[in-house]
Amino acid sequence: MGVTIKDVAKEANVAISTISKYLNGGKVRRKNKEAIEAAIRKLNYSPNTAARGLRTSRTYRVGLLTGTGDNPHTSRLLDEIERRMWSQGYSLIYLNTECGTKETVREYMDFVVGAGVDGIIVTASGNSEDCLRRAYECGIPVVIMEECYTDMEMDCVQVDCAGGSYQAMEYLINAGHRDIAVVCGPEKYVTASERLRGYLRVIEDYGLPVREEYFVDGSFKYDGGYECIKKIWALPKRPTAVFITNYVMCMGAMEAVYELGIRIPEDLSVVTFDDFELSLMVRPKLTAVKQPLKELADEVCRILLQRMNGDYTDFPRKIRLKPTFIERDSVRKILP
Repeated sequence: MGVTIKDVAKEANVAISTISKYLNGGKVRRKNKEAIEAAIRKLNYSPNTAARGLRTSRTYRVGLLTGTGDNPHTSRLLDEIERRMWSQGYSLIYLNTECGTKETVREYMDFVVGAGVDGIIVTASGNSEDCLRRAYECGIPVVIMEECYTDMEMDCVQVDCAGGSYQAMEYLINAGHRDIAVVCGPEKYVTASERLRGYLRVIEDYGLPVREEYFVDGSFKYDGGYECIKKIWALPKRPTAVFITNYVMCMGAMEAVYELGIRIPEDLSVVTFDDFELSLMVRPKLTAVKQPLKELADEVCRILLQRMNGDYTDFPRKIRLKPTFIERDSVRKILP
């Protein structure tokens, strides 16, 4: 006989009603939540979603439309979302919208809507507002993750990318740097635009000149980061520091750094947006802006579960999470 909700309640030492409330997305005390999750893991409990679906007219499936899972940022979010939704008895239908045209993204949205999902998590981009409207008109709860560009009334959870960029740039300026290049992402992404906005705001606040040659587009790609370092190092007046605005571009940039024999931080100081294994593996370790990815995924799932349970008391929610600035060894202090 399989593990039942009664077994989980006994193991966690809580009432069955508390387990049921948790599994249906309701709020429970932190200590009870931790005990329930520990019991579920220990007993390898899997809710009977088919039976639950018959009782509640739900499918216990959630659509997830976001970028490619082959980079650490997206894969970490995918892992966290899958873990959280699975613990609530939901499975995911994941579709990669990274290189999709407007028509492709619309087809993806039509697919998940047709699959009868109970809710949708989407990293929206500039070509997908029609698709958001499609889900909205079908009455399917949608939570936008990261790319909160739409004027439609929808829940959205994002990181304060402009604020994180401002911290990084201000740190470089306080270290004495005035010639600072920035490796940007595509303008169609809100996250890229916000990171550039943070850079420009610091330049303006500190009265520094805007040097067009220090703006280089890496398109959030590995090859883009590589080529950008090559480009700025060929300038007649090289920058003393560079702010790289995502992790994948940073990996490509570091390859170019080693190929060109650039010494960090003696020849070039480096700060990166996103903080994964590379930041600690390279020498010197990289100063970085770290995004709260677990908190981001948890908030997205919490709001979606709330909406799928019919609770719209605080709709629409707009949440902006604060990143963390981590000082390491890749920035040289320039004496005045």
